[in-house]
Amino acid sequence: MNFELTTENENYIKSRGKVILNACPGSGKTTAIAYKLTTLTTECTNHFSNYSGVACLSFTNVAKDEISDKFESISSRRLIYPHLTSTIDSFINKYITLPFYYLLGFKSKRPTILNTVDFLDNLNLEWIRNKQNRPLKYSYPPKDLKIEIDGSYSWKGKKLNTAIIDNNTFQGYAKKYKNWQFENGYIDNNDSTYLALKLLMNFPQIGNSLVQRFPYIIIDEAQDTSELQYMIFEELIKCGLSNIEYIGDPYQSLYEFREARPDLFIKKYEDTTTWNTIELATCRRSSQKIINLYDTFRRSSEKPISSICKHESDFPIKIIKYDENNLDALVSEYTKHIDVTLPYQILVRGSSHLEMFGVKQTQENPWKNAISRDLVLASYNYEVGKIKDCINTLRKVYVQLHYPEKDYKEKLEKEKDLREDFNLNIKLYDFIKNCPSTDDTLEAWTSNTTAYINDQFAIDIDLELKKKGKVYSSQNLRILMYPETVLQYPVSTIHKVKGMTFNSILLILSDNSSGEKLSISDFTKPLNLPNEKQRMIYVALSRPETFACIAVPNKIDNKEIIDMFGVIEIIEF
Repeated sequence: MNFELTTENENYIKSRGKVILNACPGSGKTTAIAYKLTTLTTECTNHFSNYSGVACLSFTNVAKDEISDKFESISSRRLIYPHLTSTIDSFINKYITLPFYYLLGFKSKRPTILNTVDFLDNLNLEWIRNKQNRPLKYSYPPKDLKIEIDGSYSWKGKKLNTAIIDNNTFQGYAKKYKNWQFENGYIDNNDSTYLALKLLMNFPQIGNSLVQRFPYIIIDEAQDTSELQYMIFEELIKCGLSNIEYIGDPYQSLYEFREARPDLFIKKYEDTTTWNTIELATCRRSSQKIINLYDTFRRSSEKPISSICKHESDFPIKIIKYDENNLDALVSEYTKHIDVTLPYQILVRGSSHLEMFGVKQTQENPWKNAISRDLVLASYNYEVGKIKDCINTLRKVYVQLHYPEKDYKEKLEKEKDLREDFNLNIKLYDFIKNCPSTDDTLEAWTSNTTAYINDQFAIDIDLELKKKGKVYSSQNLRILMYPETVLQYPVSTIHKVKGMTFNSILLILSDNSSGEKLSISDFTKPLNLPNEKQRMIYVALSRPETFACIAVPNKIDNKEIIDMFGVIEIIEF
């Protein structure tokens, strides 16, 4: 893979020290990071030691894997020890929380870090009651309790309803559950981040050794970094970390529900005294007409994005007016204007909006035994090619089946022990390959799978349906659990396509912006940082190369559309 060095990206490639890179969509920032790593990795080991490396961190596994793949394509070598590509959560867990948890003085010396601590909802430490004399755990389930930077507690980071509970009673309730978690070593990633910061502040020698191990740290997708995560890296800077890069686009921050702070990214970007601030404002992906549409949401103080794509399009932006009760007609009209042999995507605001297309995944677990739902998930991942996720889920099922006497933590440890059992992995792969098809009724799949488990493992298990579950007995299981798999055309949420490229997209808007809806009223110039809905639109409209189409309900008046977008082609059918 050849890398095109330009005046703009060369400034970033040569930069060292404390760097902030503000990169617009389609600027090639991932490729630039990978290219920079080809020299930075050698430079790091030469200047420090054979045991010192570059840590390249990102928000998601998809993003960090993309950097690794680009690096390998450019350099014809893999990014291996002493260097590291990882998610931020994994980096914090592996190098701070897990090895040094014992210093916090809890009964458990090494924690188990879980994706969710929902088992807490079934744990009764004390029947603390709310003002209506009901157990407080039903108003504020303990799985969503959160410890804040100042050591206080919240529930999902939200303010308390004082009609239900006073703050002092809530703090006592939350403290009981959090202390039980920490003492017994059951924590989630939010807990781990908080405890990692506490460890770095109380034991600076941890930071000192970590800076020697990773004297260069790059944080990709930094617009999604939380305040706690920023504070962890500030502690490492205090410990001598002099080479750190934050790379991202604050307008593509979609994870406020996971504490993302794009405002802090901008604050650092504006601090030109402390940071070397660099901007990539040329787009290789989209035509200028598309760019001009989403560039509206950027601050006036920033350099406008300019297109340097090789497929500059004469297609205007089009508005299609549609009947909300006839989405098939909308899609049919849209596809008349595109080349359907090229990648295209229909985009909606969120999972709830997929229901417009009949995609409504049941939240009900129809079975009494949770193993059933895990088996369906494993089958789904197998069918869509997510083999690693499939095997990981099957390993969990295997432990549940073979070690029912073990407690929750022991089962998790057993799953870890079995990860490197390659013979078992092969056995699990063969198991799922021949597992009863989910393209059957709920009742038939349940009966066939019960018999299949007995045949494969010689284990008698009851996958009996709940009373509520029997209502779905005659329904197709795949459609019941994963209805999006039977859609006739590619429909997705905006979150899922972040970082992806299509030839064209259709963004479906609602008639108003109430709740989570998006509408044309969101196309206003923000005074500063655009709100989350505007960033959603920014991400959606920055995905296509040649053609962007926006669907608005028929009830929206043409004058209102023209007032918002100016002269624009409106299609009515």
